[in-house]
This record gives sequence, C-alpha cells and structure tokens, in this order.
Amino acid sequence: MIPKLLGKVGRNWKAKLVSLIIASIFYVNLQNSKVLIKTINVPVDYPKLSGNLNYSKNPEKTIPVRVEGLKDVVNYYSQFMKAVIDPEDVQLGVTEVPIKKIVGVPSGVKVTKLKKTVPVEIESRGLKVVPLEVVFEGAPPPNFEKLTQIVSPQKVTLSGKPQDLEKITKVILPEISLIDKKEPFAKTVRIPDLPKGVSVLGSRDVTVNVNIIPLSYKTGEQTAAGIPIVCSGSDARLDAELSEEQVAIRYFSLKPIRSAQILTGITAQVPCNYIFDPIKNKIIPELQPQVAKVRIIKSKDLKGIEILQISPEKIEIRYKVKEQQNPDSDPTDDGTGMEGPGTVPSDRS
Repeated sequence: MIPKLLGKVGRNWKAKLVSLIIASIFYVNLQNSKVLIKTINVPVDYPKLSGNLNYSKNPEKTIPVRVEGLKDVVNYYSQFMKAVIDPEDVQLGVTEVPIKKIVGVPSGVKVTKLKKTVPVEIESRGLKVVPLEVVFEGAPPPNFEKLTQIVSPQKVTLSGKPQDLEKITKVILPEISLIDKKEPFAKTVRIPDLPKGVSVLGSRDVTVNVNIIPLSYKTGEQTAAGIPIVCSGSDARLDAELSEEQVAIRYFSLKPIRSAQILTGITAQVPCNYIFDPIKNKIIPELQPQVAKVRIIKSKDLKGIEILQISPEKIEIRYKVKEQQNPDSDPTDDGTGMEGPGTVPSDRS
C-alpha cells in the first residue's frame, strides 16, 4: 500500500513542485503586503521649566522617525507616539538636547529615530514689580471734584529679560473719563500690551475706584466714605491682602469743613506686622488671617473734629511671600525709584 501511495505522490512531481513554489511566493507577497514601513513626524514632549527659566524661542515641535510593523497597528498607534526629553538635559543657553526615547510604541512595531537631538535655547527671565498709574480724561461737572482714586492692585509683577525690564518703571493704564461724573464709581480696565518679550504675572484686569464729591462746606455730624486703608510696618518680603480696601467714618465738627479736607487729611491704618523667616522659610506667625483693628490718623488741620464711628472697625489680613526678584535687586525697592511716603503729622482720634 505504501508503494502505491509513494507512486501517486511522485506522479507529476515536477508540476507539483512548481505549484508549491508559486504558492509560497504568493504567501510571502501576501504577508509582506501587511507590513508597513513609513516615516512619520512625532511630537516632542518638552519638560516644564522651573524658576525664572524660559524657552527663548519656540523649539521644534516634531521629529521624524521611521516605523515598521503591521499596517493596521502602525496606522493606529502612530497618533499616540511622542518623543521624550529628560529634564536634566535641558540647560541654560543653546544646547543640542538628546531624544531619550519614543513612548507610545506598541509591541511588534519597530521605531528608528531619524533625528537624535533637537536644538533648545533656554534663557533666564527676571521679575520686576512696578506701580500702576491711572490717567483721567476730562473733569467732573461744576461744583464737583475728583478727590481720590484707589487702584487694585496697586502694583504688578512683570517677567522678561533683565535688559527689557530695566526700561520699564511703571505701567500706564487706559484713560478713565470723568465727564458727567457726580458720585463715586468703580471701573475695571485692562493692562495694555507691553513691549515684546515682557509679560504680566497674574491677571491683567485692574479695578479703579474713583471718589467724586460735591464742593460744599458743612458743620455738625457727617459721614465720609472711600478712605483708603494702608498697611503699617509691613515686611518688604511679604504681600498683604486686605479684606477691605476702604473705610467709611462718621464724624462731628463744630467748624465748617469740606469733604475734601476729610478725605485728604485722614488716614486709615492697620498694623501689618507678620514677618517672613528666611531660615525656616515660612511666615510668622503661621495662623492666618490676621484680624486687625483700623486706626484713624488725623492731620493737624483736623484736630478739632471728633471721630464717632469707623466702618468696618476691623478687617482681615492675609499674607503671602512675594515673587522672587532679581538676586541683585534691593528687596525693599518697589521699582519706582522714589522714596516711601513721609510720616503724616497726626494724633490718635
């Protein structure tokens, strides 16, 4: 039986061998048609920079790689691949940073980096705190006057190259119209565009409270609102945030007195006496907020008036450490180039 079987297998063996070879060729071609080799661009994942470091130019967003694998797998997983950079390789200045690895590559897919490094330029950016200046347009109607204005925040922190920051001593806000204004009002304005390369840390919105009062003389019991609260004895390394920025007072005067005299001759103070301990790197005391009593200070011209009520009598104060400035800068310098306000002649009410 076996000889018969061998005879049948050997019959026309040449034709069968040719058929087998042809079938093998078709099979190999079929398998090769499922394998895809192509070049794609994968995004580069750059690390976030800490401190005052910044990418001075937009680094390359992608690098080319060659991928090889089953067609369906390559086409699907290509969208998830990205090149990774080690944060320790990113240094100040211009450097060629190596691409450490390609992530998102599935099993069975081969990836070859066609570019092994990318040029990265890192620069050091400085910080500077400058005051905000308000500009007014026009004037109130007759028998009314603009007395005071409160800008919140009063200063803004800028970030940029040290040589660019040196040229900026203040930021001027857009004009605010006083035409037809007969009573106090508040307006929110936006910090205008700054020179190229200089940016604002935090919000660009600024609130300006403007106090408009009538020109009149009065005696007896009166009220005055819009008296700004100022910090006394604050640590230059801390920012103090007040729960209220203004107070209103009720007072009594035997002599005729203008509202303008009250608002220019009276100061509301709170003691901002928390400090920053650089050794322990914390604010002392640690308990916040601080509850502080508002103290009214009168100028010599207003000694004759009697303060009947302060509203609010107490406010809350929260502290935070100021943004780090340039190492060579004076921590007490506010960027204005001006000395602080002198002592106001006063007595306790």
